[in-house]
Amino acid sequence: MGFLPDPLHPALVHFPIALSIVGVLLELLAHHRRLRSLSGAAVIPAAAAALVARHEDVGELAMWLLLAVFALRLLLVWRGWFVRWGAWLYLAAAVAAAATVGYNGYLGGKMVFDHGVGTAPVQRSAAAVAAPPAAP
Repeated sequence: MGFLPDPLHPALVHFPIALSIVGVLLELLAHHRRLRSLSGAAVIPAAAAALVARHEDVGELAMWLLLAVFALRLLLVWRGWFVRWGAWLYLAAAVAAAATVGYNGYLGGKMVFDHGVGTAPVQRSAAAVAAPPAAP
């Protein structure tokens, strides 16, 4: 992604890479007997896993659509086509991109309100899974 300005490149490229590595390390460490409490660090309810994946996919699609709409507007204005049909073409593309963002917001809401992803109940259930059984 060499087209990104330098301040954005680390946040958009390096940070997610680092988080994926840290996530795997936490999963590996959680298998150690003394570090089982780490197993809740990356917990996603099984019922929500497909929804989370869909949310990620639609989010990526929305990002590319918005970038394409931005590029389309620049092209139309630069070529002098942003009159009549060019404006309508841009508007149709912008509506499609906005609808995708809205749908992704709907998916995000379902994750939070239907499955509790990122909320205290999920964190409590993760802690219960990670807690060692009490000795009798």
